[in-house]
Amino acid sequence: MAIYQDFVQRVKDGKFWNAKDKVIIAVSGGVDSIVLLDLVNRLPDVLKPDIVVAHVNHQLREASKEEALFVKTLAAQYRVEFREHQWDRETHPQSGLEQAARNIRYAFFKKLAEELNAAIVLTAHHKDDQVETILMRLVRGSSLDELKGIETVRQDDNVRIIRLLLPYSKSELISYAREQKLDWREDETNTTSDFTRNRYRQTIIPLLKKENPAVEDHIIRFSEEIRSVGNLMTPLIEEKRREIIEVTDQALVVERTLFLQLDPFMQEKVLANAVKEWSGNQEFLFTQRHLTLFRKWLESSGPNTSLDLPNNLMARRTYDWCTIEENSQQISERQAPEPEKLLKVGEWVRLTDTKMLGLLSYTDYINRESTDSERTVFLAIESSRFPLLIRHRKNGDRIRLKGLKGSKKVKDVFIDQKIPLKERDQAWIVTDNKGEIVWLVDYKESALSLDPITDTISYVLVYTDKSNFN
Repeated sequence: MAIYQDFVQRVKDGKFWNAKDKVIIAVSGGVDSIVLLDLVNRLPDVLKPDIVVAHVNHQLREASKEEALFVKTLAAQYRVEFREHQWDRETHPQSGLEQAARNIRYAFFKKLAEELNAAIVLTAHHKDDQVETILMRLVRGSSLDELKGIETVRQDDNVRIIRLLLPYSKSELISYAREQKLDWREDETNTTSDFTRNRYRQTIIPLLKKENPAVEDHIIRFSEEIRSVGNLMTPLIEEKRREIIEVTDQALVVERTLFLQLDPFMQEKVLANAVKEWSGNQEFLFTQRHLTLFRKWLESSGPNTSLDLPNNLMARRTYDWCTIEENSQQISERQAPEPEKLLKVGEWVRLTDTKMLGLLSYTDYINRESTDSERTVFLAIESSRFPLLIRHRKNGDRIRLKGLKGSKKVKDVFIDQKIPLKERDQAWIVTDNKGEIVWLVDYKESALSLDPITDTISYVLVYTDKSNFN
């Protein structure tokens, strides 16, 4: 029970949640997640949250259905809520299956957290996972930041992803499971060499342990030291970035002389920090090669020269200033923005050949026959805010999101949801006649929207997209 006592203390010291807070636990059915579920369920009442078990059935193997049933039955035995998501086989990619599966899992966890008004998701990453991750990133040629490994707590929008098992090895978790007579399911794909992580787990790390049995502890210590160094450097990097690089919605503006006075390592870190803030860690993240290329070009280039960068970006130097922005040729090739469309009560507006948006009174809405191709937003706003306007996004657009305080840039909403740039430009925004955003159509509801069970509904926005339901 050594793990249990240590685990209780970690939860107590970490103050990750309050007793009875709703906490989602990702449970695959493997020994790691089964131990995590058991440990959390055994917490004293003053620390124990309201548990929701979340399981993703990837439908990759014959045993997937049985594993889902096993986890569902286990949740019933623990008397906790169970939620499942099935990943349709038809949508499995031909390559990059590991990353695609991870994206599916975390998208489900975030959606479930929003639905349940939960702020925390627990995953069962452990010490062995940490070692494998650090080694894989080192071999791949990742930056120092990535060599910090898996963080115990990672904020993902409004959800905190917490990995409480990182201090414990796989063998320790198996010993605990056997002591507690826990049942679990083995994923037979863990024994194949088809996946990168499996090759590290089964071949590379055992060879390293023959050279030094303590190699795993050394790797963990290495990552912790990198994290400490990073924590010390971050304030300095951000200070230099504010002095040297201006970040706007449209561009990065670099003061060349001050930038070149920095050490080459600091140059790349300052630029990477600026790019990350500018793009929200999305399309415009450069590889290490591009950061180095830009730094050397800025050092040797003449005035009024330019450099092509990834993702349709271009760097232009004008004397002692350099601007990184979208390639003007690419921008000019885009279609001219469509004019705003007015939407009055009782009317429909055609957006494309297959998409329409209507504004109905609540009485008219409930008395009509709806279809599966509809998305709806329920409203209780004053008639003085009509007609509504339909348009595409503009620079600086902000939306007050349902369930959140304050407002958020529409650009950041798209970044959070990993919406490609082209789709962002094609997205529809509905505002009232004062300009307040009512709906980021098919992506996010505003604070003006209501739950469908509310008895104060006056109007309903109805969006249909028949192209999705052929």
